[in-house]
Amino acid sequence: DSLAVDVDDKRQSLRRSMNDRFFSMRRTAETDVYTQSYEQALQLMEKRDVFDIQKETDKDHERYGRHDFGQHCLMARRLLENDVPFVQVSHTNYDTHNENFNFHLEQMAEFDKPFSSLINDLHERGLLRTTLVVVMSEFGRTPKINVRYGRDHWGTAWSICLGGAKVQPGAIIGKTNDNGTAVVDREVDHGHLFHTYLQAVGLDSNSSFNLGGREVPMADPSRGAISELIV
Repeated sequence: DSLAVDVDDKRQSLRRSMNDRFFSMRRTAETDVYTQSYEQALQLMEKRDVFDIQKETDKDHERYGRHDFGQHCLMARRLLENDVPFVQVSHTNYDTHNENFNFHLEQMAEFDKPFSSLINDLHERGLLRTTLVVVMSEFGRTPKINVRYGRDHWGTAWSICLGGAKVQPGAIIGKTNDNGTAVVDREVDHGHLFHTYLQAVGLDSNSSFNLGGREVPMADPSRGAISELIV
């Protein structure tokens, strides 16, 4: 059974009045953030049609591909068009401990078309100027092929792709040795990347939050942004 709209409205009104009373005595940054998150969740529930990708044209469905990843990329475009600030799309089955090459041929064929469609659409709509696009995995794959024609986990060196927002187009940062086993030039880590993400969308990565009277940096103070990537 669903909750009647008027009943839910009364419940939200009661919640807000109780919040106001609490804030008059003990308002903090933490309670403000909690309240904001709650209100955002309510706004999301009121925009259910944003998630209805059946409203997109058949041409767009075909262009993106009628499989999970293609439809999720189309959904991502729809969410960004409706001012959703953060969207994550996952593409799975890259854990290729067996038959790495055959699996990757299949995966890349599925990935390329919807991803390129998404980038083109964001560019044509003027959204790429304000949207940071990050393509990455949690780690790399071993340069050495195992006995099952697979590649195992490799955390020593791998690459990611950034685009849009304030990212310099066409830039290539860093280099591995010929075997791909180690970084030999311009090594960066997650600390550098986090600074870069923040600055690419126009935020000061050197600022901090005040949480309960304690200053918490937004990004690792011992690192900085990849300056060659920011325009």
